[in-house]
Amino acid sequence: MASFGLGCVLLGTLLPPVGIVVGSTVLWDFIDPITMRTAKWWNRVTAKFNARFTKHPEDGFLINAVLLYGVIIPGLFFLNLYWTVEYGFSLWRAYIYHVLRIGPYFMNFAYVYTLCHKEGHSTTGQFKEPYNTLLRNAFNWWCGLFYGVMPSSFAYGHTRNHHRYTNSPHDVVTTGDRARDSFYNFVRYIPRFGSYAVNISTVIEFWQDRNYPYVTKMIWGTSVYWIFMYFVYQQSPIFALAYVVYPLLENIFILSAINWCWHAFIDPDDPDNEYAMSVTLLDGPVNVLHEDYHVVHHQYPAAHWTRNPELYEKHRKEYLTQRPTMFRNVHVMELFFLIILRKYREMAEKFVDPNDKMTLEEKEQLIISRLRAVSWGEQFNCKKQPKF
Repeated sequence: MASFGLGCVLLGTLLPPVGIVVGSTVLWDFIDPITMRTAKWWNRVTAKFNARFTKHPEDGFLINAVLLYGVIIPGLFFLNLYWTVEYGFSLWRAYIYHVLRIGPYFMNFAYVYTLCHKEGHSTTGQFKEPYNTLLRNAFNWWCGLFYGVMPSSFAYGHTRNHHRYTNSPHDVVTTGDRARDSFYNFVRYIPRFGSYAVNISTVIEFWQDRNYPYVTKMIWGTSVYWIFMYFVYQQSPIFALAYVVYPLLENIFILSAINWCWHAFIDPDDPDNEYAMSVTLLDGPVNVLHEDYHVVHHQYPAAHWTRNPELYEKHRKEYLTQRPTMFRNVHVMELFFLIILRKYREMAEKFVDPNDKMTLEEKEQLIISRLRAVSWGEQFNCKKQPKF
C-alpha cells in the first residue's frame, strides 16, 4: 500500500505538467511538418562530413546530436537561469523551454535517452580519436543532466544490473512480480523505477553483490548530478525545481511506462523465455535506432544499432519456435496504454504470429496469460496460468 500511495503522489504531481508538455510536442509535430523534415535533411547533408568523427559512418548524426543536446539545449537552460536571476521566474519561459527540450513528437527526449542507452552499452566509445576522449561519455555525463539522467544510471546501473538479472528478483526495475495489465500495479511500480532512476536501489543491489567498485562508480555519477543541482539551486531554488527536478521526475514517469511495456509479457510455461519476456515491435511508427528489437538488444546488448535487423534475421528460426511476443505497427507508448487499459482485442489485432497459425481469439488469450503470469514474488503462480 505504501508503494501505491507514493505512486499516486508521483502520478498526481507529474501527470498535469508532463501531459501538457508532451501534448504540446505532439501538437507541434501535427501543425509543423517542417521542423522534423529539416532535421532529417540536415543529418543527410552533413552525414559525409560528420562521419569522419565517428567509428561507424552511420553515427555521423551524433555530431549534430551533441551540438543540439550538448550546446543548444544547455545554452537555453543557462540563458533562462540568467533571466530568472535577473528578472524573476517565468512559468511561460519554463514551458517553452521544456517543449523545445522535448522536441516535436517528443523526439528529442526519445533520442537523448536512446543515446544515453547506446552510450552506456558502448565499451570503447562511439567516436574516433582524438574526439572520443572528449565525447565518449557526452550523453550520460553532460547532455543527460538536462533530461533528468543521473550519469551512472545507464552507464552502470542499467548495463550491469538489468541486463544481468533481466526481470528476476535482483533486477531493480523488474516487472515480474505482478500482473502488468493493471493500472493499480503500474502505479505501484513507479516508485520502484524512481528508486532506480535516482540510483538508490542499484547502489543497494551492487553493495549486496559485494560489487564495491560499481558502488563507487554509482555514487560518483550520482554526486555529479547533485553537484549540478546544488549549483543551480544556489542561483535560484525555484529554477532548480522547474528546470532540474522536473526533468528527473519526467524521466521516472515516462521511462517507467516504457520499461513496463518492454517487459510486460511472461511465458507462463517458461518464464525465462527471452522471446516472450521482451517485446519485439515490427514496422513501428517511431523506431529510434532500432530500439524496437528489444529481444535482440538483450541478446546482444553491445551490438551496434545498425546490426539489429540482421541479428533479428539470424534468429528467425527461434522466433518461429519460441512464440515471441511480437506486434506490428504500434508505438511502445501506444502499446503501454493498450496494456494498462486492457485492450486485449486491439493488441491481438496487432500481435504477430510468425507461423501465421493462431486465430484472433488464441492471440487474445495468449496475450492475457502472458500479461498476468508472474515469475517471482508472493504472486508467483505461473503453473496455474492457462495453456495454449
